[in-house]
Amino acid sequence: METEIIRGVLISIIVAAGVGYVVHRLRQPVILGYIIAGIIIGPELGLKWVTDPDAIEFSSELGLIALMFMVGLELDLRKIKRSGKELLIVAVAQFALCVALGLAFFNLPGFNDSGKYAVVYLSITFALSSTMIVVKILYDKFELDTLPGRITLGVLVLQDIWAILFLTVQPDLADPQVTTIGFSLVKVAALVVGCLVVSRFILPYVFKTVAKTPELVMILALGWCFLVAWGSGDKAELSRAMGALIAGVSISSFPYSHEIKDRVTSIRSFFLILFFVSLGMKVQEPSLHIFLMALLASAFLIASRFVSLSPLLYFMKKGIRVSFLVPLNLAQISEFALVIVSLGMAYGHINENVMTIVLFTLMMTAAGSTYMMTYSHRLYLMADKALKAVGIKDVGGKEETEAGAEEEAPRPIFFLGFYRIASALLGALERQDPEIAKKITVVDFNPEVYRKLNQRGARCVFGDIANSGVLHEAGIEGARVILSTIPDTILKGTTNLQLLTFAKAANPKARVIVTAESVEMAKRLWDAGADFVILPHVEASEKTAALLNQLLKEEVIPETCVEYRRRITEQCKDTL
Repeated sequence: METEIIRGVLISIIVAAGVGYVVHRLRQPVILGYIIAGIIIGPELGLKWVTDPDAIEFSSELGLIALMFMVGLELDLRKIKRSGKELLIVAVAQFALCVALGLAFFNLPGFNDSGKYAVVYLSITFALSSTMIVVKILYDKFELDTLPGRITLGVLVLQDIWAILFLTVQPDLADPQVTTIGFSLVKVAALVVGCLVVSRFILPYVFKTVAKTPELVMILALGWCFLVAWGSGDKAELSRAMGALIAGVSISSFPYSHEIKDRVTSIRSFFLILFFVSLGMKVQEPSLHIFLMALLASAFLIASRFVSLSPLLYFMKKGIRVSFLVPLNLAQISEFALVIVSLGMAYGHINENVMTIVLFTLMMTAAGSTYMMTYSHRLYLMADKALKAVGIKDVGGKEETEAGAEEEAPRPIFFLGFYRIASALLGALERQDPEIAKKITVVDFNPEVYRKLNQRGARCVFGDIANSGVLHEAGIEGARVILSTIPDTILKGTTNLQLLTFAKAANPKARVIVTAESVEMAKRLWDAGADFVILPHVEASEKTAALLNQLLKEEVIPETCVEYRRRITEQCKDTL
């Protein structure tokens, strides 16, 4: 038996590495590679290199426990409290509407014959999106800190809460009596309270004693994880996954949580590979019927995201862009769904058909979502054109500005987009001249920036700076100084060089300031006619070099450091 386990793990890791590399080169999530590797080596559809999936079952369960522990560590309850009422409304509405739509859709023939609770499982799992995929792509596109990115992440965090609540009652679905479910909730509540009490009064002192030895911090954290998982699964008769998640949440606010996450990640990754490989090995040979069901379910999932989110965000005055990008970002099924369905099969609530539908939907939507998110700006431009053609207005449209619509004189300062550098620059200008905002025009498609800048006296035009028509309407021809302070890695649909070329053509007399991320690019911009090029890393390095020499010569902290800290602290309230 030991030989079979080692052989199964060895084959799983080697094939998963090879297929994962190919999938990564195709710019797809590697989780797809792990599932495909399981299908390839498995006894059902594959080459039967591993004939007994139970050979890696124990290792895959460790991966599941590690995954749930990491989810708990990243679920900071304090961030949820600070997320704001609007985000909570969006997150609650998204889940509730998606589940309601799912209960109606999955009652169609073909879905509701895969087990007594198939409709419930499909409705819940199809309301969840993939944190792993979404965060990776938004991070690569530098969009985590944009308005659509922040709303997307907030919805994902709340989705984890809904999944946790379902895991709480999941063991008792076969006997959904009020007393049975109530007793389970009492057990979960007792487990949560017990863990929070221990994490509040005992664990801080224990962790403090080993804080200087990172290896012991990790071992202690893993020990806590498996202790709570054991108590939850073997004593409280809930599930080990639930216990691991509660263990993670209970120490998520510890100052050592980042260190724990960094060190547990490598261990988790190893066992998690085996978890996804084992799921792939269990996939039954799909009939054409099952494949078509998965294809239909994928289309439903994407449609449900737009139905549940776009109208709400639009009526909350977030604009067409945000109303389109947030559901687009969430248009895939979560890896959390695999956990829920895997446990559902273990409880006997559903059969293999549900797992196959969810797995194939994950592969379809993960692949499709990767490309949709990569080309989200192009898709948004097409959607924006179509929606405006049928009369749907955007934030800052004519209907919002007709009240005081007399033509105003062009303003001398013209910002092409408004992000971190522009925000800090406006604060600095306002300290020199409190009335400077009345001389500024900004073009940006962030609805929060639009409202706040107009409140401060600046003229903010809601639109895409890649659209020349918007820039003409905003009055770029009348500006004396035109600024683009956003680097090319963040700009969408245009570059600083293209903006410079257009600005010089539209207003030859204006002084144009643009931003570069390398000296080579700065030279190209100067050659193209830029009057000044912002090089943030050069400016920072020169000032830091001067400060470093000062720190080496003086024994006390230089006054420049103290003054800089005071000035930055005061400026925080001025930035958007």
